[in-house]
Parts: sequence; C-alpha cells; structure tokens
Amino acid sequence: MRHLRTIFALTLLLTTAASAALAQLTTNYVRMGIALPLKEKSPRGAKMVEFYQGLLLAVDSVKHQGCTVDLVAHHTGSTAEQMDSLLATNPFANCDIVFGPLDAAQLPALADYCNLKNIRLVIPFSPQTIQIEGRPYHYIVNAPRSVVQKEAAWFVKNLFTEDNIVFIECNEHNDEGTAFTERVRVVMDQLGTVVQQVNINATDEELAQSLKRNTKNLIIANSASLDALNKLRERLRSFTMANPGFNISLFGYPAWQTYASQMQTDFFQFDTYIYTTFYRNPESEEVKKLEQSFERNFRWPMQRTYPRYGLLGFDIGYYFLHGLAQFGKHFEANLVATITNPLQNPLRFDRANSNDGYVNSFVFVVHYAKYQAVELLYRNQ
Repeated sequence: MRHLRTIFALTLLLTTAASAALAQLTTNYVRMGIALPLKEKSPRGAKMVEFYQGLLLAVDSVKHQGCTVDLVAHHTGSTAEQMDSLLATNPFANCDIVFGPLDAAQLPALADYCNLKNIRLVIPFSPQTIQIEGRPYHYIVNAPRSVVQKEAAWFVKNLFTEDNIVFIECNEHNDEGTAFTERVRVVMDQLGTVVQQVNINATDEELAQSLKRNTKNLIIANSASLDALNKLRERLRSFTMANPGFNISLFGYPAWQTYASQMQTDFFQFDTYIYTTFYRNPESEEVKKLEQSFERNFRWPMQRTYPRYGLLGFDIGYYFLHGLAQFGKHFEANLVATITNPLQNPLRFDRANSNDGYVNSFVFVVHYAKYQAVELLYRNQ
C-alpha cells in the first residue's frame, strides 16, 4: 500500500465560476487524503483512477485561487484486512478531509478512524445505508435509493397532481421499480388520487380504459430494466399509432440515461421524465473544457460511463476544497453558502440531527420534451 503523491503540474484553466478567485480565503491551506484501490488492475480500478484524476483537476482549480492543497493518496486494496493494515500506519493523521473508500467492507474501519480524529470523510460511492448518527463530519455523496426515490416521488406529486397516473406491470421482478411505484402510490393515496394499473400485455381496449383523453396520462413502469423499457416503448408505439389523441408522458429511472442516445426519438415522442442524481450535458461548453483539460493532462479521454468518473471527482473535490478554503473550520455552518458550478453531480447535503452526518439529497428530473428540447428540473431549497 505504497503512499502516492501528486508530483506533476496540471494545466487546467477554466473560465467558469469555478476559476474565479475566492473573494476572501478563510484558510489558504487544506490537507486532503484519498483512500481508494488506485492500483487495482480491473475496470473498476480504472474508474477509481479516473475519479482520482478528476480530484486532481479540482485541486488545481483551487490552487489557482490561492489555496495550497497538500494531497496524500493511498491504495487500499478491497478487503477489511487491507484497510486495517493501512490505518495502523496512521496515514491521514494530519488531513482535514478524506475521500473514500470504494468497498463497503472497508467503510466501518475508515469511518471509525475519521470519526475518532474529527476528520471529514466524504463517501463518494457506497449507496447502502451506513451509520452517520453521531458522526457530524461524514458525508454520503451517493444517497441510498430510498432517499433518491423519496425526492423523485416529490416531483411526481408536484408536477402531475392533476394528471392521470398509470402504473404498467412489466411481469418481472425488479426491486427498484417495485420500490418506486409503491412510494408513488403512497404519496398519491395521501392526496386522495386514484392510480390506475394495467399489464404491459393488456389489449388496446384494456389500456385505453386506464387512460383519459382530457388530461395528461403519466405512465410509470414497475421495472427499471432495459428489457422492460424496450417492451414499453414498443407497446406504446403500437398503441398510439392505433389510438391517436391520448396525451402520454413517461416517468422513468436513472439507468434510462444510459440509453438516451439510441432512444432519444422515443423519449421525445413520449415526453419522457427521468429522475437521476447526475446529468452530463454534452452541449455544455464548461463540460467540454474540463474534458479537454482532462485529456490534455492525462493523455486519454474520460471513459464513456454513466456517470463519468472524472467529472464526478472534479465536482465532489471542488465543492469540498472550495468550501474549506472559503469557510475553513466553519464549513459545516456554511453549506448553503458553498456555491459551485457542478458539471455533472450537484450536491445538496441534509442531515436529520445536528450531531449526525450529511446525505446528498439533490435529485434532477431530466425532461425530454415533445418539442425536442432537454430540460433539467430541480427544486431549490
């Protein structure tokens, strides 16, 4: 688990809000640690390297603003034993903030270590529920599914209150889809709204009976799988061709972004809404600049993954380094005032109690509107 240190200069020059000099630095020195499987020879290891490189670009941006960042990175392996061995050397003793780990098995030890030493721990990847009670300096970036779907259901309730909501039974077991439709049903029941339900193999007459002609019909499949999406697209195409006049919209799942390029025509046709915690705008000049800077510095482009791990590293790294440079030890008291220009992964941290850790609750809805435009919907708070 050899210690890694950045020894090369980056050439990142941004013209966004991210590169503007901070009006006043509370501190001009931040000590940052990284605990990831950086030397693992595997696809996920490559993603961790790209995430790390995104963090380096964030470090460089903050340095251009006048803040020195002392960065130490350690390869963690993947097991609890490897993390225990690393932490026995007290590798992050002087750090203000640590990013990691990747593997759930390593999280308890690193979390205990950082909590004991009052070090901020940013957990970028672990989606499962972890203990943040009594750990006021822990941050979960990738919120549990229950948190994300609660936000997504809020959008359904507030955007489609007057509309006809129809669940499509896809005849397959899918935990994500089942959990989301159940949550939406509870929310609609509280409003006194009746939700229709119909099988994907229903006849045109049966499907038409669940729809209304005088209002929008919001269709939600009870599965997030690609197979279910393909069946739903085909079913709606054939139905609308034989039964014109129905106003139909779809509300779908984060994975649908993965298929947007090849399914864009259908997404526009069916006025599709997709809830997600990240979105990369391929037309954004700022995204293009950062991706060009990444390729210029590291000699290869970012992988075409969803999300892009280089952008994820930059957005997370810049948010925390910028905030710490601006507010120092008062960072937690100024989370609302920590304003950055996220390129893919916005952050909005909430917590239940003053002595607990934080969970990122930011959720987009990406809307592929019928008039051939992509809109981003989110709530301000």
